[in-house]
Amino acid sequence: MKSDGEGTTTDPSHRSMRSGGTVELFSQLDATARHSPFQPEGLRNGGRVVVVGGGPAGSFFAHQILREARRLNRHIEVLIVEKHGMSKTGSDCIQSKGCNFCAGGISPRLNEILGAHGLVVPEEVIQGRVDHIWIQGRWKNFRLRVPEGMEMYSVFRGSLPGRRGGGAPGFDAFLLGQAVREGARLVHGDARSLAYAASGLPCLSLRTTAGEQVSLEADFVTIASGINAHCGSDYRDDPLVASVRRLNPSFVPGRSRRTLIFELDVGAEYLDRHMHREVYFIEYGSKSLALEHSALVPKGRFLTVALMGGCIDEASLPGDSQTIVHEFLTLPQVDRILPGISRAPVACTCFPRMTVTTARSPFGERFAIIGDAVGSRLNKDGLFSAHLTAGRLAQTILHEGIDREALARGYGKTVKWLAVDNRYGRVVFGASRVAFMKPLISRITYQSYATEYKVRDEADRPVSSVLWKIASGTADYGEVLREMCSYRVLWSVFVGALVTLRNVAVEAFLGLKWGEYGRYPTVVLKEKRHVVKRSLESSLGVELEESPDFERMYVIKIRGSGEEILQELAQFGQPDARFLRLRYLEVRRIQGEPNQVGSVIRYRAALPGLEADLRLTRRIGFETLLYDVEERLADKGKLIFNIAPTRDGNRKLTIYAAFDYKRGKGFAGRMLWGAARLFFPEFLHDVVWNHALCTIKEDVEWRHNHGSGRYPTPASG
Repeated sequence: MKSDGEGTTTDPSHRSMRSGGTVELFSQLDATARHSPFQPEGLRNGGRVVVVGGGPAGSFFAHQILREARRLNRHIEVLIVEKHGMSKTGSDCIQSKGCNFCAGGISPRLNEILGAHGLVVPEEVIQGRVDHIWIQGRWKNFRLRVPEGMEMYSVFRGSLPGRRGGGAPGFDAFLLGQAVREGARLVHGDARSLAYAASGLPCLSLRTTAGEQVSLEADFVTIASGINAHCGSDYRDDPLVASVRRLNPSFVPGRSRRTLIFELDVGAEYLDRHMHREVYFIEYGSKSLALEHSALVPKGRFLTVALMGGCIDEASLPGDSQTIVHEFLTLPQVDRILPGISRAPVACTCFPRMTVTTARSPFGERFAIIGDAVGSRLNKDGLFSAHLTAGRLAQTILHEGIDREALARGYGKTVKWLAVDNRYGRVVFGASRVAFMKPLISRITYQSYATEYKVRDEADRPVSSVLWKIASGTADYGEVLREMCSYRVLWSVFVGALVTLRNVAVEAFLGLKWGEYGRYPTVVLKEKRHVVKRSLESSLGVELEESPDFERMYVIKIRGSGEEILQELAQFGQPDARFLRLRYLEVRRIQGEPNQVGSVIRYRAALPGLEADLRLTRRIGFETLLYDVEERLADKGKLIFNIAPTRDGNRKLTIYAAFDYKRGKGFAGRMLWGAARLFFPEFLHDVVWNHALCTIKEDVEWRHNHGSGRYPTPASG
């Protein structure tokens, strides 16, 4: 093989095609290129732009440059070179065959951008909408609500998994279709190398679907082929990337690491029951399965699981994939979210690479690279990163120029910004891994978050705000890091640390042990307390005291029936009950039958004379139990258990406790009752009922998922 000029190949197999179909198309393209004026100062009327890759970055770029050129009254030709064949073509979607190696989450930030560009994702493309993000740390789960006015949803990127059959098109198909509707032309072929022709224009060497080699000249070439053209391999070995490095020796591709993504065919009903409009991020694995981050994203009847961590970096893939998948699905933290998930069939598996550093100088005279081959926001929202680099490059070549200096001034700033922001991101994720993976730090982080929910207004929850921005990717990492170091966040964490130390001391004093039990949030948001109280009043047909001296509410979601939850509540006061087993405080049923009106539960402290009775005075079916507290130690006391259905077909158990303190008569009486109050501080109830609700949930769900029998007793710890 010989070379002509600056690397343009001239062997007999590499020729322009001259007859029929694709042959005629390439002939027309070659003729147009020969008459295109050489315009080193910028891209003007009649210019041709070739985009290598029809994924999100290429489609975003084509769509934006055509719109902006039309606004400037400038005519340009945009060709998108896509190597994959078509499996489906429609008026709005052009579906390429194969997989696009992505978990498929559309962040609120990206959704806003799509709306701003008039890109409305069709309902048939959206596989699942998200109301809540769960972050699962070693201590507890953090439940983050998608803010009002924001949208977050999941999509399939390509045509896989194959079990979908002739189902809905993917997100990439939608974007590519929009680019074509905007005026881009689609060319099928595999881009092999880039060089300069004798005219000085960049010349792209293609292999068509028929195996022919053709050359395609353009005024500008945008490379948006990504880093996973050959899934699992290092994209720096790709021949197209190698040719770019020859044209620009300063170009240094970014580093990448492997991930493992698999799809489970579990059924829509199962996912709706266990992950109703939710996604989960699990921030730890096990001693034998070193994971830094796992994402569970429901999509109709399928569940997409994305894994990242040391065990993936060191694995021999695909050989170890089956073992890793099985071990992950049998982790206790996964089984609690998705019981029995290890039996679900695996629909497909892939091992894509994810960029972890940003490329240097990814541009040259009349060409540039965009998308994840340049870089992506660390661990989050690669689709937004694709839009970011695509949009900035489109603006640069239309407004600033197409030579290397112009690209460095315009597009280069975005690349540098991405590199800097990812450096902040490494600090953010380093800190968050400590916060979620270290049990004590995880507990402090949770307590900071929970305390904010209980005592602060919705607009004044700095820890919650930071966690949301980390999980959803809706803010730059520089902004997140500044917030993490702000006084407001640090003060919340300090308060959380104090509350944690207090709670640990209370648990040790009362003999409460967590062991391997799940820890779940039980806090009721400050703004929801009034709603919860009115709901209880409606259920009971009574009016609760407006402002009692002591008032606490707790709630937990349980995957089980009302009957199963009541069956567990029947253990209230039983000697073998697992919940409310407290050192120095005996809780016993002394009269009547479990859950029946007239039964009496006695609380007796170790100190003589400190005891109180709770009498069940009203029961409403499988819904509500109302206990009245005798007026010996408290006035107008009530303890309410309420079971209500949730939207996903499960149940939530709410506990409401309220009473007025005894005041006593005279100085001595007031002193006596004040001293008695000190033995039962209000926070003690938080610790006790939090542990009790988590224990009740574990028992009920164990029986619900595994049949009869109690949840196995854990090792103490």
